[in-house]
Order: sequence, then structure tokens, then C-alpha cells
Amino acid sequence: MRRLSFLSSRRWRILTAAVAVTTSGIYYKQHCGLNQPSPREHDNQQVEESMVGDQVAHSHTKHPLIFQWSSLPKFIEKRYDPQWQGENGWLWRAGSTLVVGGVGMVSKVVLKYLEYTRVYNLDKFMAIVDQEHRDRALITVSNHESVWDDPVLWGVLPVETLFTIDKMRWVLGAADICFTTLPRSIFFSLGQAIPTIRGSGIYQPAVDYAIHKANQNGWIHIFPEARVNQSDAMIRFKWGVGRIVMESERCPIVIPVWHNGMAQVRPLHGPPVRFFQPVTLAFGDPIDFQETLDAWRAGELTETEARIRITSTVFNALAELKKKTESMMQDLTSGHERDDAVKP
Repeated sequence: MRRLSFLSSRRWRILTAAVAVTTSGIYYKQHCGLNQPSPREHDNQQVEESMVGDQVAHSHTKHPLIFQWSSLPKFIEKRYDPQWQGENGWLWRAGSTLVVGGVGMVSKVVLKYLEYTRVYNLDKFMAIVDQEHRDRALITVSNHESVWDDPVLWGVLPVETLFTIDKMRWVLGAADICFTTLPRSIFFSLGQAIPTIRGSGIYQPAVDYAIHKANQNGWIHIFPEARVNQSDAMIRFKWGVGRIVMESERCPIVIPVWHNGMAQVRPLHGPPVRFFQPVTLAFGDPIDFQETLDAWRAGELTETEARIRITSTVFNALAELKKKTESMMQDLTSGHERDDAVKP
């Protein structure tokens, strides 16, 4: 009877979590407009896809931005100003810990109990995250399969890390989705999201703030494709990651992260969430850009050439990690699971 009671209790917890996740998925689908971009947003994406660098800025007269930085509440806006001299008090930090840690725990339940998740090289990644005296930033770059990639995928991290906000990532998130109302602005600010205006190019306050956090040796996560891509092919990377690497005071540690399966968990079309789908997450080896930065500072590379080289190197590293991850998935399917595959 005691054994049966335990199983029933466990099933009840899983069912409760499933209901919570499904409800949140329906909310985002109905209220956040994440399934399809608006016609204006689609036009902006099409135009930006064919341009690079400062050319994007010149398109705004024909394609107005769908979000303005001034739309942010003032007490939120000032927190993303690198010149702000204030500090987040204990109440703000407590709220941030609650949001980041709480959402992280829900994500852990999803990945551990409601999906079939495998993780590769997490121990190597955590060794960098937990390094006590790390004197440079950590930048992770990944593909973007669904609107749930961040924060759900970080459910693979240890509980202690999820509730230690100074170790957790800052993510560049779409301002026209995450910061359109006061409640959302507060929630996503507490969740360490940086309001990024899509179509505004690499010289915008979001990238300025990301560089500021990098100079504080923080962890920055970037989706360089800049939008959800559920096709098999990677799309051109935006140059923001290049600017952050180049303008950081010390050369950051850049780690590619490839994942697969989130497009089935949270498809753009169809049900708001699917359970018991295979999800794979792989952390790649660190990329060192010190040689490229030295060549740029010595005048051997122009700013544009250095930025292109950095962005291209990240693209190629992620493409190579994609191949390795797909190979690992094939090994898993054929029954030859790698020793470093772990559950969250």
C-alpha cells in the first residue's frame, strides 16, 4: 500500500505539472502572439535578412520599428543603462531569485518528467559557470527552435545554480514580446532578460547593456539567428555577438550550444505543447577569439572584417556541433548511447 501511495503521489505531481505547463502554453499562444509574426514584423525580418551592419538602420524609414526603447517603464529602462549608478536592492534581488529559480524549477520538471531529455558535456560547461575567480565573460550562442528554448532548456542546470542569479544567464529577448506591458516588463526584467529591438541593428541599448554585463564577467546568452527557426537549415547570424566579443574589456569565453527537439515540444503551429518528446542538448568546446582581437587592435583587420570573422567562426562552430549532436542522436537510436549522455 505504501508503494502504491508513493506512485500515486508521483503521478499526481506529474499531472499537476503537466496542467501548469499546458496552461502557460495556451496563455502564451493566445496573449503573446508568438505563433506568427505580424505583417510588419515579417517585412522587417525579410528586409534585415538581406542586409548587414549599419544598412539595417537605414531601412527604418520604410519599415518602422515595432517597438521603441522609450516604451519601457522608466524604472525598468534605467536598469538597462550602463551608466546607472544605482543598485538592485534586496527586494529586487529576491524577486529575481524567485522568478529565475522558480521558472528554472518548472523547466526542470518539464525536461526531467515530461520529456525524454539527454544532455552532453554539461559537466564541462558547469566547470566554467562555477569557476570562482573567472575574470572574463561567458557567452553562449545557440540555435533557436522554439519560444520555450529559454528558459526551459536551462532546466538541465543544477538547482543551486538556478537559484544563484549572479551565476545565471542574461538573455537578449524580443522587446516587442516580453516588454509590451508593465507586468511583462517587470517579470522579464526580474528574469534577467535584456529588451532587444529586432531590426534595430547591433548599435542599440540592448547590446550596450550586454557588453556592460560582459565587462562584469557575467553570462550572456544569445540567439544569433534572432528569431525562431524550425527548419533544418541554420539561417544567417546577426552581428551582435561579434560586437559583444570585440568591445568586451577582456576576451570572453564563447561556447556554442546546440539543441534538438524543442520544435516538437513547442511547435509554432498546432498544440501549445507536446509531452514525451525527445530533447537533446549539447554544449560545445570554448572558442578563443584572442588572436582575432589582437589582429584587429593591431590594425591587421578592419572592424568589419573582425566582426565577420568572429560571427562566421561562431556559425561554423555551431554547425559542426550540430553534426556531432545529430551523430550522437543516431547512436542513441541505434542503442549505442554515449557515456557522457545524462538526464537533467
